[in-house]
Amino acid sequence: MIVCATIVEEGNVLLVRHSSEQKADYGDWLLPAGRVESGETLEKALRREVMEELGLTIRIVGKIVEQIDPYTGDRLINFLCTPLTLKTKVSSELSETRWFNLNAIRNLENIHLGLKKFLIDGLEHGFQDYGLYQ
Repeated sequence: MIVCATIVEEGNVLLVRHSSEQKADYGDWLLPAGRVESGETLEKALRREVMEELGLTIRIVGKIVEQIDPYTGDRLINFLCTPLTLKTKVSSELSETRWFNLNAIRNLENIHLGLKKFLIDGLEHGFQDYGLYQ
């Protein structure tokens, strides 16, 4: 099982790119994500992965969606999050991280079309359905 974080701050979302060319999603912009380890809760795994990959502490707003990961075929659970810290410390697993606003997402290439649509819809509506902006 994989958990991923849709980290939103002031209308921007944080996306990452993997550094390993062996990864199926190499070169694509992605949400920070990782595998749930044995005995971990989903929330603990998410916090650990975000800290390991980005050096960020997050507040988990809630679960957004559960689906099949288009790259691995694994069960993927996506959580809406806000950062409690803004300075990232990128791990060697990642080649790049960047905050994107709505217009940048609309023009972004190298992103799975389903993720792009999800982010555009969410940013256009302020993720209101998930309690981020009310």
